[in-house]
Amino acid sequence: MTSLYMKIHWIQALSQPQDNGIVIFISGFLLALGLYHLLLYFQNKNKVYLYYALYALLIFIYTFHRAKHFILADIFEDYKLYLIFLYDPIKWIYSITYVLFAITFVDFSKYYPKFHAYLIKFIKVNFVFIVLLTLIAAVKQDNTILKQTYNFIFLPVIFVLSLYILYLVYRSKSPVKYYLLIGAGTYLIVTSYSHYLTYTGRPFRVLFYGATAFEMILFALGLGYKQKIILEEKNLWQELIIKEHRENLKLQTTLAEKLGQEISDKRAMINSLKQEKQMVEQKKLALAYSKQILQLRLQAVQAQMNPHFLFNALNSIKNYIIKNEQKLAVTYLTKFAKLIRMVLEVAKLPETSLKNELDLMRLYVEVENMRFNNEINFTVDIDPDIDVNQIKVPPMIFQAIIENAIWHGLAPKKGYKSLKLQIEKISPYIKITIEDNGIGRAKAQHINRKKNIHLKKESMGLKITEDRLNVYTQAFKHKFKLNYIDLYNDEGQPAGTRVEIYLPYH
Repeated sequence: MTSLYMKIHWIQALSQPQDNGIVIFISGFLLALGLYHLLLYFQNKNKVYLYYALYALLIFIYTFHRAKHFILADIFEDYKLYLIFLYDPIKWIYSITYVLFAITFVDFSKYYPKFHAYLIKFIKVNFVFIVLLTLIAAVKQDNTILKQTYNFIFLPVIFVLSLYILYLVYRSKSPVKYYLLIGAGTYLIVTSYSHYLTYTGRPFRVLFYGATAFEMILFALGLGYKQKIILEEKNLWQELIIKEHRENLKLQTTLAEKLGQEISDKRAMINSLKQEKQMVEQKKLALAYSKQILQLRLQAVQAQMNPHFLFNALNSIKNYIIKNEQKLAVTYLTKFAKLIRMVLEVAKLPETSLKNELDLMRLYVEVENMRFNNEINFTVDIDPDIDVNQIKVPPMIFQAIIENAIWHGLAPKKGYKSLKLQIEKISPYIKITIEDNGIGRAKAQHINRKKNIHLKKESMGLKITEDRLNVYTQAFKHKFKLNYIDLYNDEGQPAGTRVEIYLPYH
């Protein structure tokens, strides 16, 4: 008898959760979860935290005022009628927010991009209906249409849609799908049973609160696991990039040592021939070997350029993969592979045609421009009197200057971005002008100092370019000239940078 009495007592207590502290506990729990994940969103800028926070806070708003002796419920007691009037819009909105959270949580757009686009349109249409029907209900002081639309149209649709979404989630390869399936599946089953009991006159609302708490806990665990996967992938890619960079440095050192040894051998041969041959022959051989030494020195300096460029490009690929932008990563990899092939083809050449150099720079700017959503307008203007197939230049001689223009001139700039490369003949030089409409060198240096960024890598690229030009033109009658010109608009404000290269030609 006592046992039966205790069971009846517990059933009665659980059937009235607003009287026994359960609602207070669940409401406080939802409020804490919502505020915590809202702070995580502001810290990480990841929308999945925002949708989770909104979902938790909307359920909190729907439930907190039901509890007795809850301080927040007492504070809002005078506004309870307004909250009751907004029951259906609140339930409607948190159901939509729930869908947003679910498809973002499992990266739905990655596995079902077309259906994801339809869902977003469906959500937007629902928000329009919520606003319109709520305004109509407020004006008429009658929410019958709103309530009927929610109960007899939206609820059946969202229930079927949720089941279909869960089915698609089950078929996906998302590593966090089981957190959503178990949490959402339990919530749908238990709350459906709770609604059934309510409509049959046997309300047992504790089921709803228990299912809500269980679901929110599973989602929170899933978010933590998802963040762990992202960090592990990021660390893995960083390790791969560091390993690749170390291998490049090792290759650079080995090549430099080999080239240094070859230079020493050539010099030794020259000294030996000077002692064995007559003066005329010695001079001819000395000139021939000096030319070879110049070429070796040019290759040694050029060898420093390739790892520097490759490391930057690998960083770009890493960013796309971390952001899970697979199509962009594949496109970028395709163009990057073509660019690497072209770089490797000219890497060991002392010089290449101006046409090949321009083709290489066009592809390089195209690869870099993908990282700026193709915002940079790149134009090439060539004097018609110049035969680009006949003019010879050091390979990749413009790359560091163009890179500097893009990352320090154009990247921080808002609005229209322009990069121009102009080539004209001013005997005995070929004049190459690289001009951008960026923020200017002074402002770029100010921004970098403010951010405590050292320009060692960029200055190294420009220093290597000057060294290469210096070595390349040693055999010419005229030396190269390199000018940096700061541009200003009519109001005296920085309007970009112009770099002029005067390169002697054969």
